[in-house]
Amino acid sequence: MLEAIRNLPAYKALVDDLKNGADLPGLGLMRAARLPLAAALYQDLQQPIVLITDRPQHALTLLDELGFWSKDIPRLFFSEPTPLFYEQAAWGSNTRRDRLQALTALAVYHLPGTPKPDLPPMIITTVRALMTRTLPRRDFIKASRTIKVNQSLPPDTLTRSWVEIGYQPAEIVLEPGEFSRRGGILDIWPPAEPLPVRLEFFGDEIDLIRRFDPASQRTVTKLDQVLISPAREILPGRAEGLLPPGQ
Repeated sequence: MLEAIRNLPAYKALVDDLKNGADLPGLGLMRAARLPLAAALYQDLQQPIVLITDRPQHALTLLDELGFWSKDIPRLFFSEPTPLFYEQAAWGSNTRRDRLQALTALAVYHLPGTPKPDLPPMIITTVRALMTRTLPRRDFIKASRTIKVNQSLPPDTLTRSWVEIGYQPAEIVLEPGEFSRRGGILDIWPPAEPLPVRLEFFGDEIDLIRRFDPASQRTVTKLDQVLISPAREILPGRAEGLLPPGQ
């Protein structure tokens, strides 16, 4: 069906307009046609796409159904916080991680020297999720850093920088957003990573980077580099100015 859509003259004109940055009116598509059109556009544009819907339940349905049209598309859910925007309750850990994964996936395209993924993501979200205040793109990119094997970085400098971008020190890393230090070994779990990452140092030089299973502590895979992106959407140094008076 996707090939049939891609052969339509109107579709080809739409792709040309999108590539040329033209202003487009609403297409007025039937609901059943929206996902196959998005999947076809993904194949032809080969760049990140954001699908916006009305409710979280609908977004999760789209996230699941998108796999029918293309199993290869990396799908991410940019979720909305459980509390209402005027409530001061803490966000759930899954909400924080979903949002930071999506933000990191987009930030990669603006980070010099950071390899781009073979397949760009498709991010599904809601209007309310997009309206929720987050870290400005410039600050998110500035706070992100790619660390490579054989790079010279003092461990003390690294751990201080991690605290500044929202990571919490822990005895053992068990959750995204935590880091720990044991001599010349630093463990950290960036929210965009599926597993925590261990950096092993020889002096100030990074000798080894590897993902590991937090339960068994066994190596899962070795890495040449890892992207450390913010663990919070409001960084510690910015939080005070963003809170309501008296908080």
